[in-house]
Amino acid sequence: MRILFIEPYDGGSHRSFRDGLASRSRHRIDAQVLPARNWKWRMRGAAAVFADRVNAGEATYDLILATDFLNVADFRGLLRPPHDRTPLVLYMHENQLTYPLSPDEAFDFHFGFTNIISQLAADRVIFNSAYHRGLFLESLSDYLARMPDGVPGGVRPRLEAKSTVLPVGLERRPHGDDRFAPYLGGACDPGIGPGWPRDGREHVILWNHRWEFDKRPDLFSDTMSKLADDGFAFRLLLLGEARRQEDVFAGLRDRLGDRIDAYGFQPDRAAYEQLLERADIVVSCAEQEYFGISVAEAVHAGAYPVLPRRQVYPSLYGNQCKGRHFYRDAAELRSLLADLLGGDSAGHVCSLPVDCDAFCWDALIDRYDDFFEEVVQAHGPDA
Repeated sequence: MRILFIEPYDGGSHRSFRDGLASRSRHRIDAQVLPARNWKWRMRGAAAVFADRVNAGEATYDLILATDFLNVADFRGLLRPPHDRTPLVLYMHENQLTYPLSPDEAFDFHFGFTNIISQLAADRVIFNSAYHRGLFLESLSDYLARMPDGVPGGVRPRLEAKSTVLPVGLERRPHGDDRFAPYLGGACDPGIGPGWPRDGREHVILWNHRWEFDKRPDLFSDTMSKLADDGFAFRLLLLGEARRQEDVFAGLRDRLGDRIDAYGFQPDRAAYEQLLERADIVVSCAEQEYFGISVAEAVHAGAYPVLPRRQVYPSLYGNQCKGRHFYRDAAELRSLLADLLGGDSAGHVCSLPVDCDAFCWDALIDRYDDFFEEVVQAHGPDA
């Protein structure tokens, strides 16, 4: 099949998803993209830009795949034959009903309704986790209740019926079939698995998220500073895209610079992978997370995850692992990390790295390709 991938915000995890899918699919995937900036204007205006491009081109497609910054209703309404009959799948990386506001923003109902109307206009919808799908569907009733009148009917059952779940995809190779569950944390029989910490000296703590408000770098910085004050020894890897927030870790760097072994975005994938393999502990402080590709990459590489309980993470890792991984607030985060750094209460043999094989592209790509074929077949020539 020939698939057109439309990405209005081609950066970060959005670009990684597009690249991973296109490089592995058995179908031909052509891309139309816009740079990852001005996200509000992407949601307002990208539909007209992409419709003009498609209408002006000579290519025809079996399927269109778009992501959540596109107003699908506007886009489909602007397409001319034969493109207006092409089936369309919408991929939801995030949504504007439940995404947290930055400190200087007021809630704008327009963007949430764009997500709703886009899903209604799409033939099928993919969410990146069951948690995300459930959160979005459960938020619909309160959101639509704010409309004074003219409320569309049956929105939840209509969207529920057309939506499914497929993870984002990791740029990592699955572990071998003979890979045993590694040992993570605390005192243990050295014959069971790798040592703890990996280098045999000081634990290496990893931050590998965007340096933006919704990932709570302030909480991470404060926690690391307090643990240093408490006398704990550790090394730090401060990775991720700064996105014009270069000063967010400046205080931590000034204070604990002699402990920081890597700092900032790592453009070389091989170098990034090597740093993942060094990490003993990966920490997330996210205010929102619908899948968490950076955490999944680190866990797959063998890092012990320390994660907020309120986000997607318990649904991805809680059932498979009985270790202490989740915290509710800053005090619990500090306590859990202190136990990991100074005690053996969190030690256990863990299958999480192998469990994350299911998120690798090699394990996912057939599910995506089969799904795309099913959508096209269901659409049919006379649909």
